[in-house]
Amino acid sequence: MKSTENLKKQERLFFFVLLGIMAAYYGYRLFALTPWYDELYTYYWFISKGPVYAAIHWPLPNNHVGYSVLSACVDWLGNSYIGLRGVSYLCALANMCLLYRISGRYFRGWNPLVTVLLYISMYLVNQLAVQGRGYTLGITCFLTAWQCLISICREGKVRKRVYLVYIGALVLGLYTVSSNVYWVVPLCLAGGTALLVKGIWQGKERNCFFLKTENGKKLVRLVASSVLAAVGTVALYGTIWLAIGSNLLMKEEGGAYYGMDHLKIILKAPFAAVSRGMEYMLDTPYIQSEERAGFGERFWEWLKNLSGYYFNGYALLIMAVWGIGIVLLFVWILSAIKRKEERQLLLYLMLFTGIVMVPVCLLIQCKRPYYRVFTYGGVFLAVLLGAILDKGMEKLHTKMTGLVKCKAVSAAVLLAAVLLSVKCIGFSGYNDQYGTREHEIQDAFSKTDMAQWEKLCVTDCNQEYLLYFLYHIRCENKEIEGADAVLLDKRMTDPDFHEMVWEFYHSYDTIPWDYIEQNLTPVYENNDYILYTR
Repeated sequence: MKSTENLKKQERLFFFVLLGIMAAYYGYRLFALTPWYDELYTYYWFISKGPVYAAIHWPLPNNHVGYSVLSACVDWLGNSYIGLRGVSYLCALANMCLLYRISGRYFRGWNPLVTVLLYISMYLVNQLAVQGRGYTLGITCFLTAWQCLISICREGKVRKRVYLVYIGALVLGLYTVSSNVYWVVPLCLAGGTALLVKGIWQGKERNCFFLKTENGKKLVRLVASSVLAAVGTVALYGTIWLAIGSNLLMKEEGGAYYGMDHLKIILKAPFAAVSRGMEYMLDTPYIQSEERAGFGERFWEWLKNLSGYYFNGYALLIMAVWGIGIVLLFVWILSAIKRKEERQLLLYLMLFTGIVMVPVCLLIQCKRPYYRVFTYGGVFLAVLLGAILDKGMEKLHTKMTGLVKCKAVSAAVLLAAVLLSVKCIGFSGYNDQYGTREHEIQDAFSKTDMAQWEKLCVTDCNQEYLLYFLYHIRCENKEIEGADAVLLDKRMTDPDFHEMVWEFYHSYDTIPWDYIEQNLTPVYENNDYILYTR
């Protein structure tokens, strides 16, 4: 017993050391990596305009609304990097703590720590950990809701605040990234199924209907909480639909509300505004459905690529883990039901529904979302590997004699996880700049004092967004003539380059070369850009 307590203390100490290391590492990434387009777009159009504006605007399906609202509050601190990425930074560290706590509920020895190490070692998790987007916040919501389910599924009374936190986690998760529905539905199903099974067990013991049991009543409360979360989410999106719809109705020439004030439209025709806003949002989906023909082959390749994004170079191995894991989880669920292993049942149901639900839904929807949508899958993969490891260690320990041998095996597993983590995070691809061109724009801007020039112009949207992010200069001038400083992409200077680049505001033919030659001097050049100043 004393040996077990000492092991737990050692493990906690190791975890806090790891947390400190990752806090420093994520802090470095927060400031060292130049924001890429999606981050800059989010900051320029939403975060920088305040929480109220961010909460009611979605002109393009690129705003992670909940994240933008929280970040807009943090942005009042006055530092752009912290405003853009501060929420993600805190969530990345919180996710380590939540995952460690959840794993500690199910796994023994060093395995909770190993699970955390596996999680932070994943490429997709690492890349998005402190990005100014809502994916890391979504994982925090997921793990928080999971922790609430653990509390709800335990024996004994559950405080109301647990249900309230559960509702809040689901609402914020969906309000942040609507694609988080891919973990919300499995989570609700897993929790409901676990309580249903436990309610049936209790009903048989007490010879009563399962809804009259303690777990049956919890099931009803959980379903009610899930419904309330859905209603709350719709209400939040309703404000966006109302704002967008009133704006569109006001601008529709010949319409009944053309030229009318926003507030008047909202008060006079709220349902028309909501309907128009919802129609607009549904007409511009973030992820389009694909043709059914040949989708199976494309989907298989997508799954393989997604698996490779968790651990580079091990796509087929990870796919094998998914496949073997599904079979093992199914067997473990049946065994847990048969043996009435209440504690493990929720874990197995959560993993099984979370892993199986995604491919089934996507095959039905005929969609292949962006890989980053499934960053939360790193939680499922890490916990699945932790569960397999824990089961294997349990069987191994029963066959081994002597505490020293058991400790040796545990130490070897921990060392392997540490080495894997160091190898992965130390890999150059994990720490490259998000966008090369954005980084080179920042590099070029740093070669002159941008604030000293009276008249600036921007020749592509990345420059426009970075100029505001780095110097708080909101420049919408695209006219080169009369400008004191001009930054040109080298492709613009090539008369033979005729490809359409959507970021560009200029091409070779629209650039006033006479003005540049007579008034400006090239002062700096890097791989992709040339900076001209007076």
